[in-house]
Amino acid sequence: MLMTQTTRLETLLQHDKWIVCAGLVTITLLAWAYLLGGAGMSMDMPEMDTTGRWSLDHWFIVLMMWWIMMIAMMVPSAAPMILLYARVVRHAQKNDQITRITIPTTAFVFGYLVSWLVFSMIATSLQWGMEQNDWLSMKMVANKGWLSGSLLIAVGFYQITPLKAACLRHCRSPAEFIAIHMKNGNLGALQMGIEHGIFCVGCCWLLMLLLFVGGVMNFLWIALLTLVVLSEKILPHGQLLPGFTGFALIIWGTFILITLL
Repeated sequence: MLMTQTTRLETLLQHDKWIVCAGLVTITLLAWAYLLGGAGMSMDMPEMDTTGRWSLDHWFIVLMMWWIMMIAMMVPSAAPMILLYARVVRHAQKNDQITRITIPTTAFVFGYLVSWLVFSMIATSLQWGMEQNDWLSMKMVANKGWLSGSLLIAVGFYQITPLKAACLRHCRSPAEFIAIHMKNGNLGALQMGIEHGIFCVGCCWLLMLLLFVGGVMNFLWIALLTLVVLSEKILPHGQLLPGFTGFALIIWGTFILITLL
């Protein structure tokens, strides 16, 4: 009986990548389901008081909306890095217990998502500021042409900067990242996840601000940005894509500003 259980465990461990894949798919699908369900942004949600200040409940709901949106958009593009890390951990472990593989990998993923939580806090604050200045419509879309045009141009220029290229290079090179940043233990895994998340945020943070142009809860726009991020990170020549999207966004933003003259 013990031998049979050991054999089953070894078989399971040999397919640990499928366990990690299943976890990532589940997280992504739950995040998208939350967004499609309205992300808590119902008509009767707690909003703001008579002075225009958001309630604490409203802050929390908007923050969760941004964070879960980032999870839905970014986990698919981070999957190659996470899967490779799980494989490295498995081969490094002398004791083939399932927890010795899943716990470090979970810590890595959590660290990665913490980085996007910090970004989500900033995005929530930006949304609050825009609403205070009446720069957003009820659908959470920029209602000022100059704002939309300026955001498009800013993102376009960032797409062709060396900083964008450097961050994207880290995201596109999982083996190189792990070789340079590898740390032992669960805390080391958490730190690695945070570090990878920082590079990922550095690569995509301005692209995420385009949600204010197309609509923070516009699912087609969200899906398009997700596809752009995924293409940049996993396509064979995806490192060339920011140049094309950058110039396209600059042209688009410039056209919007010209029409305002």
